[in-house]
Amino acid sequence: MHRAAASPVAYPHYRAPVRARPSRGSTSPIVFVLLITAPAVIAVAALRAR
Repeated sequence: MHRAAASPVAYPHYRAPVRARPSRGSTSPIVFVLLITAPAVIAVAALRAR
C-alpha cells in the first residue's frame, strides 16, 4: 500500500516578543544587586584582619 505524501505545514511568521519598558517608578535589577552587594563588600573590607 502506498500512502499519499503529507501536505506541507504552514508555520506562522516569527515575531520577536515585545519587551515591556519598565515604568518610571520601578527599580532596575542592577540597582537591587548593587544595594545588596555594596554593603557586604564594605563590611568585609572594614572587618577583615589587619
